[in-house]
Amino acid sequence: GTTTTTTTTTTTSSMDVNDVRDQENEAKNCFCVYVNGKRCALRDGIGETTALEFLRGRGLTGTKLGCGEGGCGACTVVVSSVSYDAREDSYSYSHKAVNACLTPIYALEGHHVITVEGLGNARDGMHPVQMAIASAHGSQCGFCTPGFVMSMYALLLNSRNKSNENRISPRDIEEALSGNLCRCTGYRPILKGFVDAFVENKVYSQETIDGDISNAFKKSMKVSDGTMVPICASTGQPCTNGCGDTDGENSSRTDDGKVSEENGTNTNAAIKEPLFPIELKRRAKEENGLVTLAFQGGNAMTHPIHNDGVKWHRPTSLKELLDLKDAYPGNDSKIVCGNTEIGVEIKFKKASYPRRIHVSGNTIEELGRISMNYDNGEAVFGAAISLSDLEHACSSKEASNVERFIAISKQLKWFAGRQIRNVSTLGGNIVTGSPISDLNPLWIALDAIFVVTSKQGGNRYVKARDFFLAYRKVDLKPDEILKQVELKAFNDSGISSTTTGKEYFHEYKQSHRREDDIAIVTCGTRAFFDTSTGECLDFSIGFGGLSFKTIFCSQTASGMVGKRMTKETLDFLMSAIEKECLVDENAPGGMAQYRTTLAKSFVFKFFLHCVGDLRSVVNTSSSSTLYELQQNELSSLGRNERQSVVSGAQYFTKKITGEVVGQPLAHKSAHIQATGEAVYCDDAAKPEGCLHAALVLSTIAHGKIISVDSASAVEDVPGVLGYFSAKDIPQNGSNTIGPIAHDEEIFATEYVTCVGQVIGVVVAETRALALKAADAVKIEYDILEPILSIEDAIAKKSYYTDEMIGMKGMLGHALHSGNVDEIFANEDNSSDIKIISGSTRVGGQEHFYLEPNACVLEVTDNDEVITTSSTQCPMKHQAYIADCLGFSRNKVTCKAKRLGGGFGGKESRSGFMNVAIAVPAYHLRKPVSLVLDRDVDMQITGHRHSFRGDWKAAFDVKSEKILALDVKIYNNAGNSLDLSSSVLDRALLHVDSAYNIPNLRAEGYCCKTNLPSNTAFRGFGGPQGIMIGESVMDDVARHLNVAPDVFRENHLYHEGDITHFGQKLIDCQVRSCWKELKSKREATFAERRKAVETFNQMSKYKKRGFAATPAKFGIAFTALFLNQAGALVNVYLDGTVGISIGGVEMGQGLFTKVAQIAAKNLGVRFEDVHVLETSTEKIPNASPTAASASSDMYGDATEDACLQIMERLKPIQEKMGKDASFKDVVNSAYFQRIDLSAHGWHVTKNLNWDWSVGKGNPFNYYTYGAACSEVEVDCLTGDVNVLRTDIVMDVGDSINPALDIGQVEGGFAQGLGWILLEELKYGDSQNGHNWIKDGVNFTRGPGTYKIPTANDVPEEFNVTLLHDSKNPRAVQSSKAVGEPPFLLGNSVYFAVKDAIYYARQEDEEEVEEGKVFNLDLPCTPERVRIACGNAFAYGSRNYKTRITI
Repeated sequence: GTTTTTTTTTTTSSMDVNDVRDQENEAKNCFCVYVNGKRCALRDGIGETTALEFLRGRGLTGTKLGCGEGGCGACTVVVSSVSYDAREDSYSYSHKAVNACLTPIYALEGHHVITVEGLGNARDGMHPVQMAIASAHGSQCGFCTPGFVMSMYALLLNSRNKSNENRISPRDIEEALSGNLCRCTGYRPILKGFVDAFVENKVYSQETIDGDISNAFKKSMKVSDGTMVPICASTGQPCTNGCGDTDGENSSRTDDGKVSEENGTNTNAAIKEPLFPIELKRRAKEENGLVTLAFQGGNAMTHPIHNDGVKWHRPTSLKELLDLKDAYPGNDSKIVCGNTEIGVEIKFKKASYPRRIHVSGNTIEELGRISMNYDNGEAVFGAAISLSDLEHACSSKEASNVERFIAISKQLKWFAGRQIRNVSTLGGNIVTGSPISDLNPLWIALDAIFVVTSKQGGNRYVKARDFFLAYRKVDLKPDEILKQVELKAFNDSGISSTTTGKEYFHEYKQSHRREDDIAIVTCGTRAFFDTSTGECLDFSIGFGGLSFKTIFCSQTASGMVGKRMTKETLDFLMSAIEKECLVDENAPGGMAQYRTTLAKSFVFKFFLHCVGDLRSVVNTSSSSTLYELQQNELSSLGRNERQSVVSGAQYFTKKITGEVVGQPLAHKSAHIQATGEAVYCDDAAKPEGCLHAALVLSTIAHGKIISVDSASAVEDVPGVLGYFSAKDIPQNGSNTIGPIAHDEEIFATEYVTCVGQVIGVVVAETRALALKAADAVKIEYDILEPILSIEDAIAKKSYYTDEMIGMKGMLGHALHSGNVDEIFANEDNSSDIKIISGSTRVGGQEHFYLEPNACVLEVTDNDEVITTSSTQCPMKHQAYIADCLGFSRNKVTCKAKRLGGGFGGKESRSGFMNVAIAVPAYHLRKPVSLVLDRDVDMQITGHRHSFRGDWKAAFDVKSEKILALDVKIYNNAGNSLDLSSSVLDRALLHVDSAYNIPNLRAEGYCCKTNLPSNTAFRGFGGPQGIMIGESVMDDVARHLNVAPDVFRENHLYHEGDITHFGQKLIDCQVRSCWKELKSKREATFAERRKAVETFNQMSKYKKRGFAATPAKFGIAFTALFLNQAGALVNVYLDGTVGISIGGVEMGQGLFTKVAQIAAKNLGVRFEDVHVLETSTEKIPNASPTAASASSDMYGDATEDACLQIMERLKPIQEKMGKDASFKDVVNSAYFQRIDLSAHGWHVTKNLNWDWSVGKGNPFNYYTYGAACSEVEVDCLTGDVNVLRTDIVMDVGDSINPALDIGQVEGGFAQGLGWILLEELKYGDSQNGHNWIKDGVNFTRGPGTYKIPTANDVPEEFNVTLLHDSKNPRAVQSSKAVGEPPFLLGNSVYFAVKDAIYYARQEDEEEVEEGKVFNLDLPCTPERVRIACGNAFAYGSRNYKTRITI
């Protein structure tokens, strides 16, 4: 029953081979880390340097900076270590995925770090993991891809051994990727690629690693049509080039044994991985593990630029550790374990820890102990064990029958991502003293003992209940450390040893997002019952998230002793918990009513958990008095865990083999993205002498600048070259910019109008010094009252007007059709006409592109400017920089190679930072680089606009049709106009959604507030307008007591209908999409709704909901002049083609589609077409890559150029004959002096629009779609699980079905995030979150802002591209697809609302049929739980939650 282990190793087979080169001659006395098999010495003076900075400084840029706080996984690397067993004379290895952005490089001394570059590359051969994700279309923008590769690789390393290879499951893969975020794909193709390769086909095996590939080639796999084909051991994909033929007759293998892929990528058949360094093995054997480490911080006095002065110690024994703490007690030293908390404190809270002591269970045996007794529940856990080690110990087979151990493992499952759990320690988690800790409530409930120790005082024993003193303050003396955690036996609570009893223990946690998220409320509950009498002998509850520290409910605990689990006991529990867990309305963190409700809900769940089992163990005579658990209450007992990983089917029309257009080809850059070779802005080699910039930003929402003191920044911080502001702009330059109105200052001069407004910029020799100097600039303000919300703006009539911006016809727009007023006036004359009104509040959304904004700029000779930027609109950067410096635009060249996501956020809001660094670059005559930290990016660059729609609708009771709709739409524009007027215009144009409402009036208002200027985001106002319209549809349907999907279908547009702005719908496919959707899986909407109703009748506290919604999205820029595009096509004498376009590749596959179009028109291979980086010197005056129209525009421009060239080549082709190769024809044309270059041009036709009358054709055509979703809601917590989503999308004749399906899935997932999870919280002391400073964005990183993970997208996710749909108005009869799928996330929102309606029907107060309620978007767990109501809720279910709009 008892096991005792240490956590120094995880055993797998050795990675070294006999012929490895001898490393014995390396310098033995020098501290080092190995990277991809290469030795890197560690010098003194870099204690602040993270592994990410270290790696990228050595050119290993595949490891990305995504967030800097361990929340996105883009920086994931694998860290391997070795231990030696002298008794067995054997080595064992540990492999952990870790976040390089948080890991100090000194913590990796004596370890082997493997980056994505160490696995393979597209030229010499790719690793199976890299091939799996690339070939499965799992990489779009590609910025996150290396992180996914490394997380998967770590899982493979830890699962591999020769005797029992590769025993991993799909759930293992999903769990391994829990710490990795993707904003593009929707996760399904990533998971499918890895599952197909490593679960279904097991291509990663010891024999392929060892080079024995004979058996691997004999394996086969199923493809989509059910046939079995050979698979390649290297790629894990169906063998299409013959390399899998056992006879080799059809092999396309090259002479060096590599397989040539269609895209020109070579993949090695045998896997080659970095060998584990012999030096580290020798150290493990001779020195018995890691050695004592001491760095003194370098000489920070004489060489301050390259030495940070941080002193670093690594003790290897408990004695050494206690000696250090005795010598440097309290704040004189800081213990660092995983650095997951301290790293964040240093980066974001500006904490300073000049002396750090690195502690690990691998180096100090006493702190790495795990001892567990599975018979009586006793346990000892060393303080330095990692949370992964604790999780694995508590989830072992032996521990699976002990509730307390199960609870610990289950709680850890939702604690951060795997990378964090791999390095975070138990002790670090405890002594941090977080009031929202996941584990500390469990230790309190278990009455755990914390053993603390010191050199002078020895061991001291502290109850967990007494350990937490105040906010992040614990009972630990200056020289003490936490040594271990001890759990008592089940009945060791002063209970008689003769008593027969049973312990019940359960963990609970609710967060904004299930996976990898900080808790809102967390709970540990324990009860011990006398099984002979059913009496409670001991009861304890610990809570996190309810107070400034973890709390123990002592009154509830004492009151429960001696009670049986009856209805009266339940009443006592609910009353007692409400008293002890009441959260003040103004408490930090907000959500006061919800947090108290969660506490009651958790205790109720635990009550049912105990009752559900007690009846079977308590004597019959005693069990009769127990609470009688109802059948429909059973659903509340289970944990909110997914039943399966995301899966689904994708349906599209297969094109004839040989046609390049219409084929599901992989993204052009997928393979180099998977290998980390794809270069993003900050990855590119910087110009010689490049300096680094940091922005000086406003810290208040509104105020007058009294003074700016930059002296200390420039004089006291070493390596600083200057502070620059508006006064440094050249005399003939301009300090104002803006995409429409020039109403925004580059550098604030007299007033600041939002938190994060740029006041100046500091330039230094290193980025760290620039950031330090920027913080040192002192600014004094006279604070003015800010306007922070739409409500406040309406009250103060703060709207943007034409007069304000000095332009005509830009604002004050309205649309109207029919006679709205006449319909409303008829209500008194007809009993069949009813009128209802409502207000729909829609929150904003952060773009959360994985690549933060970055730019580098150089002013060269003759005052020419070259800049590379992560922007969707290089032309705007060119214009802004030229205007600011007083240059002509022909001297400014802006380039963009690829973006790590954009989604509209890099269209207009990336320009101000690029022009800001142009000023110091101009004066210093040196190149300057700027990379925003994630938190700064999210604070200053704006978001999707929040909206409010106030509406009134008239409907006919008999016909069940809406007759009229009157709506006023407001958006929160922010402190400058930016694109807000155009965003509002599109909302007005889409408020009808896909419904024919004969009388409609819509007016729009742009609210001027003191938030950072909001901007374009996928859908560009369309989603907000449609959500308002869909809310009207749903509310009216509920009033009529008609199934909402039936009501929606009855209002759908028909072919030839006229919109409310006068455009006739041609080739309207919305009803075709709806019809196709209804036929999915041979179940009509009515049948699926019936299944939902049946489930809900059997379940009281979990409810399911169903909803279907359509999509209609207009394709074109609403600004007519933007609907133009150019392409330059160059044909070379070897028959290859180079293309330059004005559009930017940001993951959507634009370059791939353009290459397919060119290949078809020129009759060349897809591989022979290359699309070059976007540059203003090749294609001038290009419109932004936005509005979903780029493939239409640049594809058509490319086709135009290709047709010009083919027309020139036609006579030569005819003369040479049809058998002549393209290369031969081209060479013949060259010698005849025929131009082999052409400039193509596109102008979108059929557009006419006039806002002064509000009528015309603003769109070239519409993309249509429809989706239905089923969800399950936990009515006690508000947790939502999306069970299934089906989508039918009309994309015309798809140019590339794989890319289009990727856009559909990714767009829907982003829409789902907007609907369910992604809540922006800005400080607003008057109308909103009053616990945050006015104007400050609290949600400015992955720790507080939650985008979907793989655990949030639908479990079953089916996508169909509408069959036989043509579109004569776009290139190759295709349709735009980037934005329209986003709209279909609405189906999840209304499915959740449907489930809440069912929950509210359980309430006896809900007696009115058709009674509607408001549910603000996003429908977070807080809003869902409060809306559900029921007897265990605290407060009213009509409570209006605080929301930033």
